[in-house]
Amino acid sequence: MKWWDTLWKQDVEKDVWKDPDPDELTIDNAYKTRWIWYHTILGIGMFMTNILLIAILLLLAIKL
Repeated sequence: MKWWDTLWKQDVEKDVWKDPDPDELTIDNAYKTRWIWYHTILGIGMFMTNILLIAILLLLAIKL
């Protein structure tokens, strides 16, 4: 069970993610904010690409 504790047990005292305080300007807060925006934009781009690919698939299925 040591591997289970290593992978899944959360240490309450060691909080990895803390919400950034917008009033406090630090490198850590800037990194977290950029990480969130980067992945949001990436997710939107992937969603749009999937919609386009489905449209192409349907168009080819109808024409063939």
